[in-house]
Amino acid sequence: MTGAPPLFRVAEFSDLDAEELDALKMSCSSPREIARGTVIRRQGEPVDQIYVLKAGWVLSGLDLPDGHNQVVKVHLPGDILGAPSMVLTTAAETLWSVTPATISSIPLRSLARIFHTHPKIGLSLFLCAQQERIFLMDRLTSVGRIPALKRVAAFLLHIHDRLQNCGECKDGLIRWPLTQQHVGDILGLTSVHVNRMLQALIAEGLIARNRQAIHIPDVDAMRDFVPLPTRQWVHDPDWLRD
Repeated sequence: MTGAPPLFRVAEFSDLDAEELDALKMSCSSPREIARGTVIRRQGEPVDQIYVLKAGWVLSGLDLPDGHNQVVKVHLPGDILGAPSMVLTTAAETLWSVTPATISSIPLRSLARIFHTHPKIGLSLFLCAQQERIFLMDRLTSVGRIPALKRVAAFLLHIHDRLQNCGECKDGLIRWPLTQQHVGDILGLTSVHVNRMLQALIAEGLIARNRQAIHIPDVDAMRDFVPLPTRQWVHDPDWLRD
């Protein structure tokens, strides 16, 4: 699969012209290949740049005083990494790769210049941040109000839809690098409970699974099973062009 262009998330909600896209590309550092398990930035470190995930999967999590880490976000190709910490003096989260990955960095000073010279890019990133808020609303609803079986199903569907959006998923097949502990952290379940729910979804015929991949054979059936709305995202709305 060729996937989507690395900066497609920035243009997901508005059409950027060639000059705007060139400004973004010029602000990015040369791509850097990193190995699985690499810490990109650790919680508490200075915040002077954000990152563009060009390939691979990255997790975001909070380091706790007892030595554990709470996974809070799965980042997929095209995502902007580390942006929430722009409002802090030191990073709120630790970012680390769970697959081999490719990243570029954008210094915050370069980002500020882009916002001044190409305000539509700033608006596009603002809309991306609102999408992240919707993702969080759905996740909180899932954790707080949805039974474990449908909670796991909703998470798998969420990952499927995001991968499909960036060209990394075809025919419901997801190359799956996450452990059951990762999924449990995100959904407020134990790894044992996650395993039981995955087995139950297999028994229901909603997924198939092996050690490297999860397959959703009937995505529409999975949507019917999950009690969360299917989000219809806007692109280049009329009010943005006024």
